[in-house]
Amino acid sequence: MSGRSGRGVFGKLFSKKQHKERDERATEIGMPTNVKQHLHVSKNSETGMLEGLPTAWLRLINTQITAAEQSENPDAAIQAVKFHMYTIKKEKAQDEPFKPFVTQEVITEEDIEIEKLLDHKKAHQSQDSDLSIGQSSEEETTHYNAPSERQTMPISPSKHSLKKKDALMDMAAVVQDLTLIGDDNDESPMLRKKELSYSKLSDEEIYEELKRICNKDDPYVRFEKIKQLGAGASGVVFIAIDSKDNSRVAIKDIDLTKQSKKELILNEINVLKGFHHKNLVNFLDAFLSYDHLWVAMELLDGGSLTDVVTEVVMKEGQIAAVCRETLQAVAFLHSKGTIHRDIKSDNVLLGMDGTVKVTDFGFCANIVGDEKRQTMVGTPYWMAPEVVTRKQYGKKVDVWSLGIMAIEMIEGEPPYMKETPLRALYLIAAVGRPKIPRWGELSPKFQDFLDKCLQVDVDMRASAEELLEHPFLECAMELRTLTPLIKAAQKILHKCYD
Repeated sequence: MSGRSGRGVFGKLFSKKQHKERDERATEIGMPTNVKQHLHVSKNSETGMLEGLPTAWLRLINTQITAAEQSENPDAAIQAVKFHMYTIKKEKAQDEPFKPFVTQEVITEEDIEIEKLLDHKKAHQSQDSDLSIGQSSEEETTHYNAPSERQTMPISPSKHSLKKKDALMDMAAVVQDLTLIGDDNDESPMLRKKELSYSKLSDEEIYEELKRICNKDDPYVRFEKIKQLGAGASGVVFIAIDSKDNSRVAIKDIDLTKQSKKELILNEINVLKGFHHKNLVNFLDAFLSYDHLWVAMELLDGGSLTDVVTEVVMKEGQIAAVCRETLQAVAFLHSKGTIHRDIKSDNVLLGMDGTVKVTDFGFCANIVGDEKRQTMVGTPYWMAPEVVTRKQYGKKVDVWSLGIMAIEMIEGEPPYMKETPLRALYLIAAVGRPKIPRWGELSPKFQDFLDKCLQVDVDMRASAEELLEHPFLECAMELRTLTPLIKAAQKILHKCYD
């Protein structure tokens, strides 16, 4: 990943106190994933229902997971509610303008925070509203009364949800590519973490570095605003005309005065400069004007794949084409040591010519669309079982999600979409591979492709690179055949990016 050379340039900016703080954290860095604690949660022998969890959590479980289900799969119920409550806590704290790249360090941090969550909650048993979740127990059980509305969950935890003394590593740490060392089955050696000096820069120093790495053009002069697409706490998203070549681009105008973690922005820009691929919504450039950072991205005028799958029936050849293009993006990200962890139709954007591009990573997050919708708590529906159950996981979570997205293209929605997020989490953990209603109508090659995507056993699941060689993709139709589907969906939904 790019940006590894920043240490020499900014090392002199660290104070002795800052060095001491980092040294005190050093013993925490590199802790193993899959951390487990011995929790005193039991199952009532008469009712089959769980006991020992915080009262509010039990009320939530008992309204959405039956006694028989709790009795049959108690671990799945516990893991589901822990992950669910962690997600709510994380969402309430998140105020960053982008989603940090998901790496093994992020997963490690998330694992430990989830395991700490229950102990922290039980320590405040008399205060059900504690933990800064921001919801009463009643709100927790009624928050998802409209599960048919498509919602989105971020792919990585916000560091604002962590206390500084509990943070295990800086989110700007540079991660070595674990794919270069052995097979998935090999024991991975612990790599030395190399932190970017950005993590300790003052705001003044951050602004100076932004000036250095951003384009010198005045964005207010270079771009002509055409249409606003959305607005949120982090800024405004709009379509603009670039006077340099008259191209249409998507721009996110970020108000830096409202960003508490400005140092992450520096790292993300440097990384994204090296993340260019034909199947990614690519970062184009960044511009700084006083306290505003303009991030220019490619604009896809066909909207999201969600619009197509919910309104139009796709042929197998068209599904194969989308899967192939998406897999090429996923394989590229994996080669960079990055896990997307949020592959789904919402995050696949289309061009009117049938171009297929993956978005929602780094600054690409929410670059086009309604930011309020994009930051709603929810959507575990595409998650691999090992994410929910907190087993050791890695890149193949994206392959599972691709398989679920393929089901979207078959059925119009993912499995369990009509269930609340908590119940969906439970079903993913307890059932594993979902049923596909139209399975019998699929070709043998498509069935085999899905079978290789949706293996609960990660070792049996194919990698993105392996799937790119699958015979199902040989039946892919030309991308231009997607254009009529896009136009039909836009007409039905009254959407247009002109």
